[in-house]
Amino acid sequence: MGAGGLAFARIAAQAMQFGLFLYTARVLSTADFGVFSLAYTIIVGLTVLAEAGWREWVLCARDPRQIDEAGGAALITGAVIVLAGLGLLAAGRLLAINPALIMVGGLLLPWIVARPLVCVQMGVLTRAARLSHIAVVQTACELAGLITGVALLHRGAGLAALAWAKLALLGVELAGYTIAARRLGLALPRRDAMRHMARFSLHITSARVLTYWQGNMTTLVIGAAFPPALVGLYRAAMRLAGMAQEVIREPARMVGWSWLRTAHDPDHAATAGLGLQAAAHRFLDLAITVGSGLLVVLALESDSVVRLLLGARWGDAAVLVALLALGTVARLPQALAEPLFPLLGKAWLTRHLALLTAGAGLACFMIALPFGLTMVALADMVAALLMLGPMLAYLVDEGGLAPGLVMRPFVLAALSGLGCAALAWILPVHTAAGGVLALAVLARDALALIAAYAALQLALRRAITAAQPFRSPLIFFRKTVR
Repeated sequence: MGAGGLAFARIAAQAMQFGLFLYTARVLSTADFGVFSLAYTIIVGLTVLAEAGWREWVLCARDPRQIDEAGGAALITGAVIVLAGLGLLAAGRLLAINPALIMVGGLLLPWIVARPLVCVQMGVLTRAARLSHIAVVQTACELAGLITGVALLHRGAGLAALAWAKLALLGVELAGYTIAARRLGLALPRRDAMRHMARFSLHITSARVLTYWQGNMTTLVIGAAFPPALVGLYRAAMRLAGMAQEVIREPARMVGWSWLRTAHDPDHAATAGLGLQAAAHRFLDLAITVGSGLLVVLALESDSVVRLLLGARWGDAAVLVALLALGTVARLPQALAEPLFPLLGKAWLTRHLALLTAGAGLACFMIALPFGLTMVALADMVAALLMLGPMLAYLVDEGGLAPGLVMRPFVLAALSGLGCAALAWILPVHTAAGGVLALAVLARDALALIAAYAALQLALRRAITAAQPFRSPLIFFRKTVR
């Protein structure tokens, strides 16, 4: 099964997580969902510190004892961070913070201890090239979490159901990896070994803390500034928009690496008659055209999607979903930048762009925060648009792409999107919040919008071809890679 099985396991895991999210939205209130989201985000942050770089240490270890020492170090760091978590819970009780938040945080404390051990065991199996075992365990643990969560929610366990679902997932994962590895090595690291391990993990932990902060800063700050109900609305909107983004980004990432790596190979490029820059233009055109179409339809039908999937009480999340989806359109060129710059020997550009993106997002978020959640979602879209200029400039200046061909997919997508918006305004509105009728109406409207988008794209491209009948896109490739 190998890598293909692992990829399938990740898709199945995403589907099961999304299924539990939809059922949770139907059972819990927006406030309850916000409380759990905030508590889980805090626990994950503590877990990032506890995980350190022990999995990578296992992968790089040369001595079998070093693997056992990684298990011991994972247990020690997990226990230390749990003590910090207990301190936070005690402080929360003294400050009279939401009791439900304290309860969920207390239930999830074992996650901090067990998750580092899971990472070590995953490293052991990866080191042994037993990816099929990892795929099976990941599927089984996600299924355990889904079954536990749905069963306890159905029995009325409320917020505790989601905490127990996470613990069931982690328990099955740790047990499965341990059975597959046939051992759980725990050795107390020697003093000199511990210093070496700490230096090794410091860089990995720093990078992960930065990634965690970029991904969860919004939830933490909103949780401190707004009531739990608004946190729940924003997290639900992020979940829906994020799922659409993952559906587009992951296949685009694989296709991008495949196309560009093949084009970068001199033998394949000579056979196909296509260079790296030509392949990059083709991929960018495809990614922007297809991705924009799906995201524009989601934005225009966000109200129907939210009401059908989550229920009428989540209706305020619709405008947030629309803004977050439109912001994702401006981030689509990242799928090209990730493979293109490393293939050109300029991998440092990806880090530079990541820092610029984080800075723009933070600045826009802090400016919009006092004005409410809608402005926060709008700021996310503005930050994406602000970063679109530098991204395209890098693709032209450092990637050797042609300015006209880089801009053309966005112009076509914008014109097609405006046409779809006009059609959405004309389509009759149905007030059904759920059921088969609502699903049929949503399917009708979505298909009509997709058809209109495709027809406008085809008409615009034919108009461009008619205006320049003898011009090949390859004539725009005037730049050479520096």
